[in-house]
Amino acid sequence: MFKRYTTLFAAAMMLISTSMVKADVLDLNLNNDSLQLLYTSPFSSDTGLGGANLEVGVIYTEADDYLGIVGLDIKGEAGSGSPGLVAGVGVRGYAVSINTVDIGALAIGGLLQYSPPSMNRLSIVGQVFYAPEILTFMDGQHLQSVEFRIEYKILTQATVYLGYRDIEADLDVVGGSASIDIDNGAHLGLRFMF
Repeated sequence: MFKRYTTLFAAAMMLISTSMVKADVLDLNLNNDSLQLLYTSPFSSDTGLGGANLEVGVIYTEADDYLGIVGLDIKGEAGSGSPGLVAGVGVRGYAVSINTVDIGALAIGGLLQYSPPSMNRLSIVGQVFYAPEILTFMDGQHLQSVEFRIEYKILTQATVYLGYRDIEADLDVVGGSASIDIDNGAHLGLRFMF
């Protein structure tokens, strides 16, 4: 039942966000066991949130597990002394449904992206999000998400990448805690900018 609500929530947020702001990025990545679809859209500069992005997405696994994502982040150049380095901070809401386990979490995190000035089509990206116990609900105690990827911009509006993602959670169980892998492994991705 929770799976149905997670999917409906992600679809509704995607539709709402397309009507509020102009679309920017559609990101698809996959491996043998999972598929992620992520939609990212910038806030216009007249809202006072220049550099901020709204993201909505879903991860679906071969085991019929779902993870919904809704996030807000702010990114910008790290400084004039670091050409090609972009830093960001943000918050993400996660809704997870795996077998009989349902987890909700509000995570905070950050991102670093480096594009060598001599090879500006190539980027190395890393991001980490963490939800402590006080921000993890239902069956969960903690949730963490770590992602790394190497990207190459093949066209002005298209980027391909090879990445690795590890999303784990600690569960609140009788007599202690247990850990589960929500999604982990390497993946191939394609991002369209429009």
